[in-house]
Amino acid sequence: MSALRQKSDLWDQSQVWPEVLPWHQSVRQHVVELLSREQLPHALLLAGAPGWGECGLANWIALHLLERSTDQVARELAHPDLLWISPVGAVTKIDAVRELNEFAVRTPLLAPRKVAVVEAAHTLNRNAANALLKTLEEPPENTYILLASCHPGRLLATIRSRCQRFNVHSQPGLAQAWLAEKLDVADLRDRLFEHGDAPLSVLQGYHDGETSLSSLLGEIARAASPVSYVQRLLEMDPVILTGRWFRYAQALSAGSLKMQELESATPKKLIEFVDELLWVRRQLETTNSANPRLLLERLSVQWQALGTNR
Repeated sequence: MSALRQKSDLWDQSQVWPEVLPWHQSVRQHVVELLSREQLPHALLLAGAPGWGECGLANWIALHLLERSTDQVARELAHPDLLWISPVGAVTKIDAVRELNEFAVRTPLLAPRKVAVVEAAHTLNRNAANALLKTLEEPPENTYILLASCHPGRLLATIRSRCQRFNVHSQPGLAQAWLAEKLDVADLRDRLFEHGDAPLSVLQGYHDGETSLSSLLGEIARAASPVSYVQRLLEMDPVILTGRWFRYAQALSAGSLKMQELESATPKKLIEFVDELLWVRRQLETTNSANPRLLLERLSVQWQALGTNR
């Protein structure tokens, strides 16, 4: 039985980065082939839906380019030829890109090439993105820049056009089989639905002690005071929570799911709530000043109102 079956209060998705995730295999193989033919582009955009491990793929490619063992977590590695940039809160600012630009012009010290990784590249603010453009257009020799993003559409078009895109394709069958080896749970199918079949999101939720959102949403819909449930909602990561909530709301609006408490909700009201959820999620993902409690209170009140047809 995998050690991942033991719950932990301190778990980070980077703990699975060194694993050989089966749905990454085709991209890894393609990168190896291009590198062997000296045809690998120097600016790569590694893109996939949330929860499919685009940062894990960046981890593997970065270590492979450095000719280091790929069973390590690259962002924790002290290596003079590696720069790993992560967002601060919801934003990656220009100072981080200035550091990358300075790094790019240096000479490799230990490895045959240098690698810079921008995690969650969609969080680059406009100034940071513009500062990165020239380096992406003309990367120095022996320098590779990897942009990892689960929301590539939010990147500037000029950023995307300067990178060759490598897609992490969603493969639910492989994901379910991989998770079944790691998690001893009876509700794996429900967890996959709530997380859009994204395996790493399911794994994160398991280690965070998450329970089914369906029952909690039913309680909120019946509640006289829906805001009293906000503290329970805040026990989950707000961005992940709104994504799970969105799937239930979308399924209800499409008629593919029924919820007794919301039988009186009209399709129009459900679609309006879906739009509200998307707006709240965007605020949480892109704005450091967003107040999760106030946003979730707002959603809870509107969700309860769906059931009363107000």
